[in-house]
Amino acid sequence: MLGWLFGGLIKKLERASKDVSQDFVKSAGKQIGELFDEKLYPLADKLDYIAQNRINQAKNEMEELETKTVGDIESLINQADEQVKKALENINQVREVALRDVRETIGITDTYLENRINQISLVVMEALQLGSQFTPEEINNKLIAPMLVEVNLLEEKLFKDANQLVDKIDEAIDGKLEQIRNELKKHLAHALPNPFDKCRQRLKIGLKPGARLSDIELYELSECYELSKLNEKSSIDEVLKIYGQLQHNAAMMAALVKKAPELKRIAIQDWLKYGVLCEFWRRAIKTYDSTEPLMLKPEKSQRFLTDKENT
Repeated sequence: MLGWLFGGLIKKLERASKDVSQDFVKSAGKQIGELFDEKLYPLADKLDYIAQNRINQAKNEMEELETKTVGDIESLINQADEQVKKALENINQVREVALRDVRETIGITDTYLENRINQISLVVMEALQLGSQFTPEEINNKLIAPMLVEVNLLEEKLFKDANQLVDKIDEAIDGKLEQIRNELKKHLAHALPNPFDKCRQRLKIGLKPGARLSDIELYELSECYELSKLNEKSSIDEVLKIYGQLQHNAAMMAALVKKAPELKRIAIQDWLKYGVLCEFWRRAIKTYDSTEPLMLKPEKSQRFLTDKENT
């Protein structure tokens, strides 16, 4: 089992990236910290989920090793000044250990995993290298923007990986689209308009009859109703059942709207999000009694459980 491969990698990269001069920490430390907290850690959770699903498949499409990325890493280290060179070397050591651990864990060289490890390491290295070149006033415009571009590219690759996995699921339910549509409509299609329904209010469909709801509106309304069942008294078992159902619904929705790219993208992103949340709470069972309530503070429970703000 890979476990939290990318989560552990990001934590080690963050630790290694702090080994730079005090001047750099003062000027760019806050922005580098935000890069980790807001972008790289959430990305790592999704990568861990995708990686485990790929390995669990009987057959995988292998990628070619991106030698350019490795070359870019070597070039950065060779050209770095003493201010950041030690940190870059530490990051490269973390990268090499991660590659070795993956090979030892799964017994083969998986170029998909190696490419992602190299790409994330390069993003962190480039952030440190660029940050060392700018004044505090320049940091936001000249450091953060390029880093977000790099992270967005990684997220786009992640989306394509998830798309391939969901397509495998779609193959198993191909030809059952009307059955899927009827499943979505079963509880909602004949619902009367209700301007006081919080879920309908949120989706701005309070006065719309159930029979006139589109597929995506039915899907989002069903999602809202499921999430509304979660609160600070929910047990982990209940959380897992709801997230599992939502991930199942997302896979069905992806099949239903496969000819509408933007709608399919929404469904795939949801499939990945709820899969990551299922994995998180599945691991939480090892720490907590799965039948006991979560005992979260009421004002925090909705966001913590659903990844959405209360409205």
